[in-house]
This record gives sequence, structure tokens and C-alpha cells, in this order.
Amino acid sequence: MENYRIKQRLGKGAQGAVFLVNNRNDGLQYVLKKVECNDEGEANKAFKEAMALQELQHPYVCGYKEFFVTWDKEESAMYVCIVMDYYKFGDLDKILRQKRQKKENIEELILKKWFGQMVESLAFVHKKEVIHRDLKPSNIFMTEDLSICIGDFGVATIMGDARTKTRTTVGSMIWMAPEVMEKAYDERSDVWSLGCITLEMATCGLMDTPEIQAVLYQIKQSPQVLEEILEDVAKNYSADLCQMIRTMLRKNFEQRPSVLQMLEIPYVKDALSLSNSALAARKKKEKSGEKIMPVPKDKGIEAVFEYLKTNSSSETCVRNGLMYLSEVTKNQDAIIGDTGKLSVIHNMRSHMGNADIQVAGCNILANLVVASDTDDILYTSQIIEVVPLAMMSHAGSSSLQASASALLMALSADEAAAEIIGQKGGVHNVLSALRAFPNDAEIAANCCSAIWSLAVNENNTLLVTEEQGAIDICSALSKHTEISDVMEAACAALWSLSLEDKNILMMQQNKAIPLMVKAIENHVTEPKVVKNACMALASIVETDELCGHAFVQAQGLQAVKKAYKQHHDNPEVVENICILLMELSGYDDVINDLKSFGISDILKEVQVKYASNDDIIAPVIASLSKISEDTKANGDRPISARNRAKKK
Repeated sequence: MENYRIKQRLGKGAQGAVFLVNNRNDGLQYVLKKVECNDEGEANKAFKEAMALQELQHPYVCGYKEFFVTWDKEESAMYVCIVMDYYKFGDLDKILRQKRQKKENIEELILKKWFGQMVESLAFVHKKEVIHRDLKPSNIFMTEDLSICIGDFGVATIMGDARTKTRTTVGSMIWMAPEVMEKAYDERSDVWSLGCITLEMATCGLMDTPEIQAVLYQIKQSPQVLEEILEDVAKNYSADLCQMIRTMLRKNFEQRPSVLQMLEIPYVKDALSLSNSALAARKKKEKSGEKIMPVPKDKGIEAVFEYLKTNSSSETCVRNGLMYLSEVTKNQDAIIGDTGKLSVIHNMRSHMGNADIQVAGCNILANLVVASDTDDILYTSQIIEVVPLAMMSHAGSSSLQASASALLMALSADEAAAEIIGQKGGVHNVLSALRAFPNDAEIAANCCSAIWSLAVNENNTLLVTEEQGAIDICSALSKHTEISDVMEAACAALWSLSLEDKNILMMQQNKAIPLMVKAIENHVTEPKVVKNACMALASIVETDELCGHAFVQAQGLQAVKKAYKQHHDNPEVVENICILLMELSGYDDVINDLKSFGISDILKEVQVKYASNDDIIAPVIASLSKISEDTKANGDRPISARNRAKKK
């Protein structure tokens, strides 16, 4: 300490104090932070780790001058002292507070530049195997040219057990990732903090400091809170920024991309390029007037792939070639081998910034899935991982989201592929598309179908549950009541999610039962809508008598009677209607309603008509044994709707 003269104390935190000091040797001002240690052993360990921070030499990383250990006699405590550069223009927190006081938005170009600089600095330190752990606006300093420098690695990084210390400040907890205090974590925890900071920058004109801090706390519990905020953010900022925030704030850190993975996303590349970052290296733009070779449409598919190889650097040629192949492959006789499929993926990845190329690529792969075998390369990670990346890269493209979600739905018919899709973030991207385009019926139908198919995998069901996806599906039911494709897919998705009790509660709270009754009423002539709605309703009703009453109160019995009259000759629809009635008959208070609506007559008619169909007769007998005093059960109770969902 003898080399420094304290000018003033800048602040005091849970782990020590921060001072503005003058160096007696060079006369320059620095910030000196004292980090309290429990004992000499901890201090020595912290000191050795702190020395490694001196290697973090980067334009967007705060410079560290020196570290030393000292004993404070007055406080009878040992401290590691960290001496770092002083930034007279303050920190990002100061700027955000000024903006909030004036209710001013930060221009997206400026926000994007700062975001890019933060990404570049984190990419640098993560490559050095350093995790910040305490990233927040007050640790991001402003230089004279209004660039940013991430600093204060000292407090969290050098304290090896920082995540378990009870004295961690409440303020820091606001920006910390959910997993930091609960389980093992990695560099993706810094990505969560970066997402919080980006959301803060995007809400300066919308919220004051207490409001945004409350939101940052709440989104750890409910992703839907984030969606409500992003609706307002989207009025002032691009869809790509909103999607970037969604991606960084995925609660499950295993589904959150690392900073190095984020470098592939075009929005991130654009942000990096604003500071001329080497990480944003882009292909040379095509020169104006440059001759574009035509696609050889009359020489066969192999010639087209040779054309793509020869002109791989030309975005226009790749776009034209893939768009042509997307039309050709609609014919199921078109044959493309593994080399061709990998060529499609290579060109998608090489031109990730072009949405048309991504749409064409997804359409080609979707066309090929139709005639594929189970061991096809289409179902491998090598192919699948590009699709979620494309969805993240073009969050504002409705055509890409529709094509990609349809492809994921088709691929997830294979159980192994469904697992890979979940691991690569596909579940989250499908939900993001559903949230970003709530009024787009095609996207709603494709996304709900994808969730229905993906939820065959238990891990994917847990991911949807964690993200509260049932709420989004109920929203799709509410917004697209007249679109049968959406009703069919949404009801199927709710059935698949009904295995989780948390989802049942969300369905109850978001009026899933009356919404599905309305779906039956509006689309009573559509067998798939009726079938899926009845099975989903049966699965929900099975869990709680209150759900049974809710169904009756929503005039569900009237709707089912009409549906039976319309489809009495369709055994699949009749079976699902009977399963629903069986679940309802399990509640004594509902039996009187079943009797008053003449349900016994329907069941007896079905019993005669489908006497040889065991799948139908079993729920019929089970229902009649409860409703009719003169009919007895014969055999074990049939498989319930929820157990059928497990076996689907």
C-alpha cells in the first residue's frame, strides 16, 4: 500500500472496499480494490490466481497494474489488493441510469456496437479459460472514445468459492445466471449475464432501475415475463436483437450457446464489425455487374452440385442453385446422396447471413426426409445442428422460421434425431418462433406440430416444461380458433405435454379446456381436430376432478355429442371420444351430467356397433359400469389417456 496514496473511497461492497488512488511512482490515477480473505492460505491462493489476470491484455478488457496481499491492522483482516486502470468516464451503469431518468432509448447501432465489444472481450477471456462470474453494468467501464472495457474480474474470478459465499451481494445476484448458486456451471453463465445487460440497454426508455432489476429477477422463474418485456422492446429494436436476448437468457444453461458459438450468428458478426473486429471476418461482397453463371437446370442434379462447388463463394449462385434444388426435390423420385446432403449443409453454414439460402436449404432437407431411411445422414448431428443456428440467425424471417420448424418436426419422428434436436437448442428455437410470430398461423401449426413430435423424448418434454411452452400453445389455440391445422397441432402438443403435472397447471390457468372444447365446436367436421382434442382433454381430465367440472361447464358434453354424431363411423375418433367419457365417468359428481346428456345411449350404441373392436369396447364398458347400474365392468380398466401419451 505504501506505493499508493488514497484520494477517495469510491464504494464498499460485500467483499471489500474500492478506492481511487494515486501511484506515488508514476503519478497516475488507478482504482484499488481490496478483496477480503478468510485467512492467509486463501489470500495466497487468491494472489496466485490473480496474477493470471495480468495476461488478459485486450482492448476491451480492463487493464490490471498489479496485485499484492496486505494486512489491515485497523480491521484485523487480510486483503488481496487489485490495482486496475481508472476510467474517468465511469461505467455502463452510470450511462443506463442517465438514460432511464430521461426515458431515452439507446440507439440500436450504439447498443449493437457495445454488445459486439462485450462479445469480443468475453470470447477472449473464455479462450484463456477465465470466467467472469460477476458481469454487470457497474463492471463495464467506458473509455474516452465511448468504447467499453470489461473489468472487475478480481472479485469473482480469483475467489474460487465465490459462488457459494453467503456474502455475495444481492445486487450481483440480479445478473447472475440461475445455475450459479445451484449447480456446476461454465462460461455460458457469463452469457446469461450478457443477456441481462443487453436487455437493460434495450429497456432504458421503458423502465426505471427498480423495475428492470425486478424483471431480471423474475425471468429466472418465468420465461413468459421475458416475452412480455420483449413485446415492448420489439417496438424500438430489431427482431434479431430480441431473438439474441432470448437466446442468451435460456434458463437451462446447457441449451444456452457459448460466446464462441454465438460468433456464427450474423447479428453478432454485424455487431463485431462495427468495431472492425477480426472475429467478424466476412466474405468479400460480390462486385456490382459481376457476371452470375446460370444454374445448369438441364444437366441433372449432379451438375447442379458441381455448379454449387464451383461457385461456392458467390452468394447469388448458391442461392439460385439451392432454390432450384428445393423445387426439384419436391418430386420424391429425386435422389440425393450423402455427399449432396452435406453440400447443402456446407452452403447453408458458409452463407448463414442469407435467409433465402437457409429457407431453400431447409426445404430441400424437408423434401428428402419424406423418402429417407432410419439410418439416413439426415438424422445425424452433422445435419441437424445447422437448423437451430439458422433459426437463431434469422429470427425476423417468418419464412425461415416456418420452413425450419417444419423440418425439425419431420426430423423428430426419429427418436435419436429428436434427442439431438433438443441438445442443439431446437426446442428453444421452436418456442422462440412461436413467441416471435404469434399471429402467423403457418408458424403456429408447424411449431405446435414440432413440439408434439419432439415431446416423444422425455428430455424435450422437460425442456418445454421448463420454458413454460404450454402457455404458448394455449395462446396459439386462442389466436387461431378458425384454423384447423393449428387446432389439430396445438391439441396434439398439449396431449404430449400433459404427462407433466406442471403443464397441467399451466393449461388450467390458461383456459386450455374451454379452448379445446371450442376447437371441437368450430371444427367438428375435422376428424383429426376432434381426435386430438378429445385425447388431450381426456389426459387433462384424468388428473383432477376440477378439470372434469371445467369441461362440463365449457359445454364440452354438447360438443362431444355433436362430434360423435359427425364421426360415428370413424373408429379412431370414436375411440378417443370414449376414452374421454371414461375419464369423466371416474368422478361421481360428473356422472349425473353424463346421464342427463344421454351419454349412456351413445355408449350403448358404440358397444353394439364396435363389438369386435377391443380398443373401443374397453373404455365403453368402463364408462357404463360407472354410469349404468345394470352394467358391470368386464376386465381391467383400459389404458388411460396419459399412459397412451407415454406410449405414443
